[in-house]
Amino acid sequence: MLAYHPDSLSAPSWSSTAALPAAPSISRVLGVDLDERIAWALDAGGNLIAVDLESRGLRRFPPPGVTQVGLGPDGSLYLADTAHRIVHVVRRTPIAFRDPLPAEPRVLYGTVNDQLVAVTGGKSPELITANSEQTLHAAAIPRGEVTATAWGDLVAVAADSVVMLYEPLGRKLVSSIPSRRHARNVAFSPSGHRLYVAEDDNEILVYDRFSRAEIGRIALPAIPREIRIDASGRWMLAQGTTGDSLWVVDLATRRLTATVPGGWAPDLPLVAGASTLVVRLGDDVVTYDLLKAPPKQTAILPGAAADFWLAIAWVPRERLSAATAAAESAGVAQDSALAAQDSTLVAADSTDIYLQVSTSQNPEWAAQLAQKLKEDGFPASVLDPTTTDEGFRVVVGPFTTRELAEETGKRLGRAYFVIRRPPRRT
Repeated sequence: MLAYHPDSLSAPSWSSTAALPAAPSISRVLGVDLDERIAWALDAGGNLIAVDLESRGLRRFPPPGVTQVGLGPDGSLYLADTAHRIVHVVRRTPIAFRDPLPAEPRVLYGTVNDQLVAVTGGKSPELITANSEQTLHAAAIPRGEVTATAWGDLVAVAADSVVMLYEPLGRKLVSSIPSRRHARNVAFSPSGHRLYVAEDDNEILVYDRFSRAEIGRIALPAIPREIRIDASGRWMLAQGTTGDSLWVVDLATRRLTATVPGGWAPDLPLVAGASTLVVRLGDDVVTYDLLKAPPKQTAILPGAAADFWLAIAWVPRERLSAATAAAESAGVAQDSALAAQDSTLVAADSTDIYLQVSTSQNPEWAAQLAQKLKEDGFPASVLDPTTTDEGFRVVVGPFTTRELAEETGKRLGRAYFVIRRPPRRT
């Protein structure tokens, strides 16, 4: 395993001490647990591979025969094997669930309270929730493409004529959004506040997650086949139905900013850091600076298209000077450009500054996340809703300056954006 700076793709800045299996034997890269400093991958035999970012060593985790994997918001993994048994790998320890799933899962998600959310396939799909000690709870859902928020607290199903929204922790259907032209693909912003819906149309519809109101549209050159949002929430990447190119949308303006040549796969394209687009182009991997108009090619790594790629907000220990950390840890999600549209922003000289990391309609779930952040050493709390459309906001702060807030944000290891609110009364 090798690590590169995305803006240069020059000599690797880090490497593991042992080689991973050859690229054809790796079936996918899964993600990273920043708390444990582990990067996860899966090989073609269904073996979970862990790369320790500190020791640079690697090992295989039981059980073998893994068929489906889900990554929790804390970096822990949920594994399903050929017998539909579930194992939760948390803090490097595998924990087996009491009951297997009733059918093969199509997708797995994790939530902040160690709960699994699974969606089965077939003609009669089900939304299943459980933890390692609970009996499974299953609810029938329509067929269609499925996505979930980064926190796993809301699941959306693009069911052709309607987008169905489910709250897994409350085990209930929250509401639905009618589709004008056959909803086919959906995606949430990293904060979970916005829902993007692709239909049989060349426009992406943008909805407020809480009011369910349409708040904007994004025009594309043609009907998109797939869409994905980068970790900062600033950029949307869309794959066209024809051709070997992708569209780049700046979500701060909701406008198409560029068409870039490149393929589409589970790992690439992606946006590393704040604005570096990484794509496969033929046999090579190429990076672009999205802040240039048009995007400027910044680097090329010949022959790297056969490798698997993952962007993580982590700096090797030997490079962790204050200046380097401030620059390279900027990959931690920052959605301030979008937050400028938020009505909670008021005059800076009369407000407290917070980092908002999540919003949920479930107060218990919000309290659990705030408690976890407190245990990690962050001054977290829950802001109660002020209107019927708002949720319970999990925030870190307050801070006296934006600089102090963003320095803390770099250590969070999760998506956030900056908000301002009137000082709390004491």
